Amino acid sequence: MTTDASEQSTGSKGPLAGVRVLDLSAVVSGPMAAVMLADQGAEVIKIEPPGWGDGVRGLGASRNGVSAIFTLINRNKKSVAINLKHPQGCALVADLISSVDVVMQNFRPGKMEKLGLDYHSLKSSHPDLIYLSISGMGEVGPYRGQKVYDYVIQAMSGLLEAQAVENRYAMVRTIIFDKVTALTAAQAITAALFARERGAGGQHISLSMLDTALYFNWPDLMWNQSFEGPGSAKAGDLADMYEIAATEDGAVVAHHLGTDLRHYSTEAILELFAQHEIPVGRVNSRDAVLTDPQITASGTLERFSHPRAGDMIHPRSPARFSKTEVGSQRPSPDLGEHTADVLMELGYSIETLQDWAREGIIG
Repeated sequence: MTTDASEQSTGSKGPLAGVRVLDLSAVVSGPMAAVMLADQGAEVIKIEPPGWGDGVRGLGASRNGVSAIFTLINRNKKSVAINLKHPQGCALVADLISSVDVVMQNFRPGKMEKLGLDYHSLKSSHPDLIYLSISGMGEVGPYRGQKVYDYVIQAMSGLLEAQAVENRYAMVRTIIFDKVTALTAAQAITAALFARERGAGGQHISLSMLDTALYFNWPDLMWNQSFEGPGSAKAGDLADMYEIAATEDGAVVAHHLGTDLRHYSTEAILELFAQHEIPVGRVNSRDAVLTDPQITASGTLERFSHPRAGDMIHPRSPARFSKTEVGSQRPSPDLGEHTADVLMELGYSIETLQDWAREGIIG
């Protein structure tokens, strides 16, 4: 079903309706965690620097100045442009924090302390605040201040070695640990909100991409490293049990067969294996994903009209609640689209906002 963004509801009805989140993060891990909360009904206010905004606004495929990745990980949010390099900008963010349940940030360790916006500085005046800090390597250790991207974590976590073919390392061609960190962050925030409802009050959640990557990799990729000392039986990787087999018109993935399938059509193999309850899947191209019959039947992909980018496709939020279902209702915002509305809710006049805009404090 195609919907026009101007006709989409701005009301929130999801399981997190009534929860207000201040998203100070940028790039992928933080914004994607925040959009999961927004998709489930939370009101998410995204803080961006005036002028250029979140760097993901200019990343990857785009149309009319709108990047595809930005639309997905920032839908259902409000954008407020505030200059955190100016003391008045920090004061505005501090004022906003008084009105929210959750603060999310992924600055490198030490940055928020310099701004006076770290959890330690806020907790006495905001005892019920849930404050999430995402870092690349963690808050201690020799690499704590290092700038990190997903592929650095792929390397440090052992994943590149596991992907190696013929002694050549290979990267996973998706930013896997940014997104795994986002999933972990969203779950941790909802757990902290649940604990608060039971009387635990607010708390600080510290989460690093490296810790998350190891937690994600360990059950299978690191099982040979799990036993200390002698006596353990080593095992190959789970991936070694499967193979990609070429068919007459494509390829399938299944358990290792050791036979030639090139004289059979993909559909014939899928049908034959299904009859014998053998797990099998078609190897889809990225274009073929859009028309896969299972994905189509499940309604996994939503088509909508973005005000500037035009007709687009997004996956719907994967968790389907029987009573509190909510999907993508609002398109990703333009930079500073909601600055005036949000700050006027705090009591600031339009004249004051105009003065601050001329000074570069807001945008």
